[in-house]
Amino acid sequence: MKKIIKLLALLIVLSAITAAAALGIMALWNNIVTAVCGFAAINFFQAVGLFLLGQLLSGGFIIALFVGIGGLHHVFHSRRSWHDHWHNMTDEERLQFIQRRRERFGFGNRPGNLQDGSKE
Repeated sequence: MKKIIKLLALLIVLSAITAAAALGIMALWNNIVTAVCGFAAINFFQAVGLFLLGQLLSGGFIIALFVGIGGLHHVFHSRRSWHDHWHNMTDEERLQFIQRRRERFGFGNRPGNLQDGSKE
């Protein structure tokens, strides 16, 4: 239930940011660009489109929320639970975990990897 609430809160915040940015873009466009360049005025949905296009082309802050900060992954998994899980592992469990990750992501038995709990 908490995950659904967090997801809904994230969607509401992102929608509010997008709406506020679109209103700002619309106001600036309609007051400045139409007077200076003679372009046509835009409506709210066109401003949303311009905002999202700008975000996609520049890698702006909305994309950074999902990539840089961790985005939706942290909605479902808090950092604290992972921290507690890692620190509650024994040394043997940690070595097994690291070895499974290395095998899964293709770092198998390279020189310098920990094998059988010993350092080379």
